[in-house]
Amino acid sequence: MHVNYRNPLRRNYLSTKPSPAPLVLAKIDERNLEIVFQRLQNIEETTRRLQKDMKKYLENVASVIKSEQKITTDLSGSALCHQNAELRKLVEDYHSVTSQLYNSARDLSSVNQRTFLEPLKKYGGIFNSVDSAFQRREQLLQEWRNLAAKVHKLEERERTASNVVKLEREKKSLEVSAKELVTCHAFLLSELTQFLEKRISYFHPTLQALLRSQLEYYGNTTRLFTHLVLGTNAKEGSPSSLSVSDSEFEASINSKLIRIRALSIVKT
Repeated sequence: MHVNYRNPLRRNYLSTKPSPAPLVLAKIDERNLEIVFQRLQNIEETTRRLQKDMKKYLENVASVIKSEQKITTDLSGSALCHQNAELRKLVEDYHSVTSQLYNSARDLSSVNQRTFLEPLKKYGGIFNSVDSAFQRREQLLQEWRNLAAKVHKLEERERTASNVVKLEREKKSLEVSAKELVTCHAFLLSELTQFLEKRISYFHPTLQALLRSQLEYYGNTTRLFTHLVLGTNAKEGSPSSLSVSDSEFEASINSKLIRIRALSIVKT
């Protein structure tokens, strides 16, 4: 079973940290946007890591199933299984279980691709647009700084009629630029705060789908092996494994190992 997903190890999109604008914005407004930015960075990083972790998890599940199938295949090809009908039947049933688990693991991978990885990928892609919005704010801030520098130079020049006209024109431009920056900042703070608040409603169904897929996969695994063990016990005339405690089961195994070690062929 081959699992192929987009590599989530790329750098994060959100990297344009909001610069301060003390002469235009209130300190509290600057601080609030900085906090939002930090929280968004953490969320993007978490989203990226969740994709990476899920990819690893599905690869590990596939690897376990592949290894277990290899075990049953090797057992099936052993001479001992060909010599003993009961053992051969047990190994065949075990191999059948691993084949069914392969299909279950494939379904698990498919479901989590649609309900976990793809939603997280879409959510992670939003941060590209968020960073563009922060870049626009930086652009407006730089424009304001350039205009402020022009105004400062004109104020230092001789107050000729020409310079006074230029100064008034640049002051009006500076005022417009400041308003645009304040508006952009307020819009960012409002929109991104709402974005943060709504993240739970986005991730909740994704997490629910993950838990249900786990229940389906591990429930099916338990059902298959329980059926296999109960079927084996019924043939042997032994009590159900469900009625045997862990300590009793371990004692039974240890007893068999002691008898095996007592054989002359394994004595040291």
